[in-house]
Amino acid sequence: MQGAVIHIWMSPDTSKKSRYGPRTLGGIAGIVVLAILLVCGGTALGLSMGWPMELVSLVLCLGCTALAVLLAVGLGRRSTGDATVFFLMEGDRLFAMDARRLVYRGRDILSHAAATMEIQRFLRNLAESPYLPAGADEILKVEHIRENRSHYALVCRVRHPNRKVIRRTYFLVKGMEDQETLLRHLERREHCDSAWELTENRKPFYILLSALACCGFAALCVLSHPAVAQLPQSIYFPCLGAAFAALCVLAYLAIRQRRGE
Repeated sequence: MQGAVIHIWMSPDTSKKSRYGPRTLGGIAGIVVLAILLVCGGTALGLSMGWPMELVSLVLCLGCTALAVLLAVGLGRRSTGDATVFFLMEGDRLFAMDARRLVYRGRDILSHAAATMEIQRFLRNLAESPYLPAGADEILKVEHIRENRSHYALVCRVRHPNRKVIRRTYFLVKGMEDQETLLRHLERREHCDSAWELTENRKPFYILLSALACCGFAALCVLSHPAVAQLPQSIYFPCLGAAFAALCVLAYLAIRQRRGE
């Protein structure tokens, strides 16, 4: 038993009447629609102007990918902040929870949408009747607090419900009610001593592999491009797709590594 909840902190949107579902799903749909419009518009423009379509396709792929990744990172940061809740329990124990980790989101679009709405219902219920969910992590130490324009990024050592000590990043959205009290609790834990061992971090190795794969497939794209013609042109688009996939994996791992996750 963790005792009674003394205080709970939620994002300004979540603490009122959470709109987590429409905001998240609408943001995803907006990114997809924007990418499709840019690809279709760029392709139509290239055809009408008589530009080499291989080069146009490459520029559109890289440009739309970079834009989509940038927008997706921003959307993910906002949705993470809205889904993150902090709890102060009896005995001065501080817990944090990302509600997205408590709901299985499936692999298809419909399952993901249903899970997103389930997260919204969970957050609304939690705001009305606060309690400590079983999946919450206890914050043992705050490694550092980074202030940004709209939020604080908190890299913490936490004890998971399975008793394993791990490093995890949380986003504290600015504008929370009684936010300064929560920051004081976090800053106090930033200077405490810790002797907990962390699990081995293998992300740098996977980041290196992803970078090598991305560079390798990009080199094959260049060699198979009609302007170079050192390799069969038939492998150009498959290699372009593989380079894109490797780039996405690289970006994902790099972001998690930078956050300390």
